[in-house]
Amino acid sequence: MAELWGYDPQTTKRARCGFVGLQNLGATCYVNSIVQQFFMNKDFRTGILNAPTDENDSNRNDTLLYQLQLLFGNLQESMKRSYNAHGFCYAYKDWDGNPMNVAVQMDVDEFFNILFDRLESSVKSTPQEELFKKQYGGKLVQQIKSKDCEHISEREDSFFSIQCEVKNKKSLEESLQLYVQGEILDGGKSVSTSGWLT
Repeated sequence: MAELWGYDPQTTKRARCGFVGLQNLGATCYVNSIVQQFFMNKDFRTGILNAPTDENDSNRNDTLLYQLQLLFGNLQESMKRSYNAHGFCYAYKDWDGNPMNVAVQMDVDEFFNILFDRLESSVKSTPQEELFKKQYGGKLVQQIKSKDCEHISEREDSFFSIQCEVKNKKSLEESLQLYVQGEILDGGKSVSTSGWLT
């Protein structure tokens, strides 16, 4: 009977592994992979699900935080095989305020930066205000040392992501070591720069 109607309930049930997938809406594989990584971080997921949203706001369905809560809730509780994240993609707006075009793949780093910027703004003045920094934040300390004296100048920058070179690297540690490797600068005075991550 299932073959006659082209419908098999077994294909719509949650997979035996216990996880719910995300439907690819066109060119959204980069969205799905990042969102699933965030979902698998239990502390981050719990923080997002517990973030307050205004239940009386008629535009709540259009907010990114609420749509991420719906997405996480479905990945956690649904008995279906997959979730259609169309609402999340629509609520995600680029720097110009346009909804995501699911037919066009965008730069994953740009997606990540906009996503965190929008979500951080949504949880300001709530118990989740520090959630992003605690779970994904880091600091890069850059040092400049003069070869002529003992003076060391330091600058500290916060980050949520870094771009490491992985081609021909044996491990993540090797990539990170290259990222913070020092170099010699020569601009009137010879100085060396180096950095480290915390």
